[in-house]
Amino acid sequence: MADIKTALERVINEWEGTATEPAKPKAHLFKPTNGVTQATFDLVKANPGITRPQAYRALEQKGYKPSSTASLLTAFIRQGQMELTDGKLFNTSNEYTPLKTGPAGKKKAAKVKRQATKAAKAAPVMGTGIAALKNPEPLAQVMQRSAIITTNFSVDNILKNLTIMQAKELRDALNNLFK
Repeated sequence: MADIKTALERVINEWEGTATEPAKPKAHLFKPTNGVTQATFDLVKANPGITRPQAYRALEQKGYKPSSTASLLTAFIRQGQMELTDGKLFNTSNEYTPLKTGPAGKKKAAKVKRQATKAAKAAPVMGTGIAALKNPEPLAQVMQRSAIITTNFSVDNILKNLTIMQAKELRDALNNLFK
């Protein structure tokens, strides 16, 4: 019974916060920072007009990876803390401020608008399917513009691809055609 009693006492002491064993500090599993961001900023501040390759070499000699330096220089430029003029780097502020991360720090990609080609602008757009039935032009003119030969015509194939609204419009158009 002594084992259960000591186990219960230990659990109660831990629960109440009066543990007899001192709490061990948690060990860091990784080095939180190596200061490459601050070192990159300070290097450009101390050497205004330095080029990117010169910055890579200088910080590599201090033990920092060139890829990290390259990424940080780009981030500083994008966030306006540095500017790149004729291939030379200059600080725009005198004091280092931590880089912004996440969506606030990223520039949104500009939407690219597609421009229609001249051929697409010149060619008249002709509706297909139900839209062709709504075309105010006479059916003969539409038939003269394009000749489509359908070898495997099937009513079931046409109907299975229509929505209910399209089928209703088709029915109305066919009723008007055969009046």
